[in-house]
Amino acid sequence: MNPGNGCGEPAVVPPPKLAPPAPACAVLDRDRLFAALDKATGGDVSSVTLLNAPAGSGKTVLLDSWLRRRSRSRVPAEHVVWISLDADDNDVFSLWSSLFRALSHSVSTRDSPPRDAPVHECVAAFIDACRELARPVLLILDNVHELSAPDAIESVNILLRYLPAGVRVVLATRFPPPLILPRLRLEGRLREITPHQLNFTKREAETLLAGHDLALTETELDAALERTEGWAAGLRFLALSVTAASDTGRTIRAFTGDDRLLADYLSEEVVGPQPAHIRDFLLSTSVCPDVTGELATRLTGQENSGQILDTLTRTNSLVTRHGRDGSRYRCHPLLRDYLRAELTRRHPRAYRKLHRSAAEWFTHSGDVLTALEHGIAARDEELISRYLQRFGLQTVLKGHGARLRTLLDAMPEHVLARPQVALVAAVTALDAHDVTGADRCLGRVDNSAQPLRSARLRALHAVTALYRAGYGGKLDEAFAELGATTAGDTGDLDLDLLALVNRGTAALWLGDLTNAVADLELAVQTATVEERDAVRLHCEIHLAGLAGARGDLAELTERTGAARQLARARGWDETERCALLYAILGAAAYERLDDERARRFAGRADRLLPPEVEPTTELFAVTLKAAVEFGDAEDPHAIVETLRGLGKRLAAETLAPSLVAYTAPIEQRLALRVGEPTWAAEVIERHRHLLAPYAEHALLIASLHVHRGKTGAARRRLQPVLDGQIRPLVAHTLIDAWLLEALLADQACELNRAHEAISRALDLATAPRALRPFHTAGRHIRELLVRGSGRFGRADEFADTVLRMLPADSVAPVDPLTCRELELLTELPSMRTTEQIADSLFVSVNTVKTHLRGIYRKLGVNHRRDAVVAARRRGLL
Repeated sequence: MNPGNGCGEPAVVPPPKLAPPAPACAVLDRDRLFAALDKATGGDVSSVTLLNAPAGSGKTVLLDSWLRRRSRSRVPAEHVVWISLDADDNDVFSLWSSLFRALSHSVSTRDSPPRDAPVHECVAAFIDACRELARPVLLILDNVHELSAPDAIESVNILLRYLPAGVRVVLATRFPPPLILPRLRLEGRLREITPHQLNFTKREAETLLAGHDLALTETELDAALERTEGWAAGLRFLALSVTAASDTGRTIRAFTGDDRLLADYLSEEVVGPQPAHIRDFLLSTSVCPDVTGELATRLTGQENSGQILDTLTRTNSLVTRHGRDGSRYRCHPLLRDYLRAELTRRHPRAYRKLHRSAAEWFTHSGDVLTALEHGIAARDEELISRYLQRFGLQTVLKGHGARLRTLLDAMPEHVLARPQVALVAAVTALDAHDVTGADRCLGRVDNSAQPLRSARLRALHAVTALYRAGYGGKLDEAFAELGATTAGDTGDLDLDLLALVNRGTAALWLGDLTNAVADLELAVQTATVEERDAVRLHCEIHLAGLAGARGDLAELTERTGAARQLARARGWDETERCALLYAILGAAAYERLDDERARRFAGRADRLLPPEVEPTTELFAVTLKAAVEFGDAEDPHAIVETLRGLGKRLAAETLAPSLVAYTAPIEQRLALRVGEPTWAAEVIERHRHLLAPYAEHALLIASLHVHRGKTGAARRRLQPVLDGQIRPLVAHTLIDAWLLEALLADQACELNRAHEAISRALDLATAPRALRPFHTAGRHIRELLVRGSGRFGRADEFADTVLRMLPADSVAPVDPLTCRELELLTELPSMRTTEQIADSLFVSVNTVKTHLRGIYRKLGVNHRRDAVVAARRRGLL
């Protein structure tokens, strides 16, 4: 094109259009994006790279810093042509004048096209000019979204379609312009850098904020990213806000789209350019974190809401799709903050009305919690009370109590004082193991001027009181009071289910196992059908515990498996709901001598125990942890002392007899092993009121008699148990009893009785695979098993399993030292001779030597010094 052929004056092109704007502050080099741009613009084939992202995403800054990096790191290998487009470039003559002016730095003979030049001539002249250059051309068109005129779009499309090999184009835009991008994508010539790629990563955000002299903690940095979602403009404005603040953490948490500087930016760059009906649409839908087309129509009254949402998404207006099917839309959190603040300032009544509309829509959709959330935002007290009365219990029983509790915390006190609200709040608090919060809610009911007029409210109050009593209190009285109401037969599914599960649990704590099983099995069936997952999990766990007490390994495995599967599906496997489950699994592993698994489950149970927990659960979990840690503990005496302290603290509480029947023998055994027979005797007295009618009480007394050397008394105590006159609460008690009888019979040289007794123990232990009783009974049990090998009938296979678990060099716990042996043990660290010790104990030298041999055998040593070391290691000294 010869400038002499032109008509009229050439267009005036402001120089700032032909270069990137100078950065106002230090710019972060984003190496991962530089690499993406290098890859996109590399190669021998002409290509188009599209940077398509919302306002404030840092597109221009990124391209500028990338060009600066390229100019520093290599000999110029390309001609860079930069144009910052604006609305004037919708005029074809202005657009191509800018292109030729930018190129004129490299081709001095070229000039702007004449004003009346056809589009194809402009394109052809530009392409010819590029081909004449010795180096490739990198053409960067910034703000392409400014182009809308058909002629300007057509001219750029022709350029992109016939792009020569030496030209690479980079388009930066807020939303995809109507160019031939789909065609380029199909031809494989389009490279794209998405909005998600442009978002700052955690480490990039940390470096960016450090450039503002902000050294954030990991928690603060996570909060900053949560608020901004990596949006560049959001991070910049947050940095400005934090820099001027004294409390960094609080400022970050309080940073919203209503921040003055950010609000001005959103108003000017994002919301302001939208048509009036779109601005109204954004304001109305801002009451919801996300919307569907149907919900948006309900809120705005605009029938084409789905089309509007789709357009907002495609134009990168900080609105994005999400959800599996992409049917939901959400604003960026900062934009939503800004819109909500504007809505409450401009239209406070409309704000509450919109929330009521949202509540109604979510109610019809079955999302009760979200409906309640909008009811609270609307400050509609009647709606709140109605929703809680109708859906509150259902929400808790389905396992959404945590979210409901958050909503309850936001309610005014006078609403919480209403009995129907207070009782639901109490149940929600108990679901979270917050006994103090539950007491506060129940106190509101007790102090309320409004009586509990309806039978339903009275039943709910009785159920809640029973639920609360399970954490400590007069459980038997609360249980009786429940029976005086219609609880369980009100016709309200959730209230009756809550009554059923609490009645069954209370029956378990009170020792009524038959009714406990009946109620819990019915509750789990109902909960499964009605999808009340929190109830189902609770029942599965407690029924598993009952199966373990009966020694029913098959049901124990089935129940715990179902509970774990449900917990994982609901994301509850690392929550307080599963503390008892892991204690049960740990106990099952402990009985099978799977110490590693037992230790792992016991640790998880202990870690997940809430600060306020049912006394029986606490006793069970802590006892199990003590049992699995005892063997490797540096200070086993301290472990037993802690266990003793817990037992004394819980002595006045209601404890489930079946679980006490499991924990009491463990505590007694550990007490004897650290040389505390007085503590072992305390265990018997502490639980006499629970265990006296059962075999466990007789076994505890017999074990203490054996320790004191009263074998005859021990056998007399055992006899009613072995004869079946006294029934056990837990299955393995009989195994322990027969093993103790085998040892005592063998000591009395009653070999046939010893064989009979160990055979009975094997028969009982085979089905539940109970290995622990044989391990804790002492090393002499192995000798009895070896002696009777092949003569145990159907139990021979299990006897072989026990022998494999107790090899000849077994490190099983030593037999407890007798009182006389413990007395002698305290003399061993001294320098006194055997004769001197015998004199001080008023016994013969031979008696001392006999006791010494017993001590050495039980401690697994051969010398006096080694005995002292071993005793100290075990906490006996």
